[in-house]
Amino acid sequence: MDSKTRFPLAGALMTFIGTAHTALGIAVWLGGDQDVELTFWFTQFGVVSVGFGLAMMALERTLGYVPGAVLLALGAVTVFGLVFMPVSGFVTVLLPLGVGAFGWWRARNHRVAAEIARLDGPE
Repeated sequence: MDSKTRFPLAGALMTFIGTAHTALGIAVWLGGDQDVELTFWFTQFGVVSVGFGLAMMALERTLGYVPGAVLLALGAVTVFGLVFMPVSGFVTVLLPLGVGAFGWWRARNHRVAAEIARLDGPE
């Protein structure tokens, strides 16, 4: 695969968080310590997070960064989760969100610098 980034860090972090979330949800369900509804949503969000993380990894490899629209969607879900459950796993999503935003910002600056260089080219 011809990857534009060495390691898709934002997507890998999201995938790791989703995997841990899913494993913990299954463990809690098997232990019978919580309501079935709670463990269902906990596990379901973990599975969705793994899928979202894999998609982010593919975008990072293809583009070299996570697009702004994807970061906005992740940010909206994170803010929504933090508003309703401030002390929760949503805090951990701030890490891949921050890494992704940093990568997007760097890529944006490179694109702007390349455009300026192209416009200032040989006259």
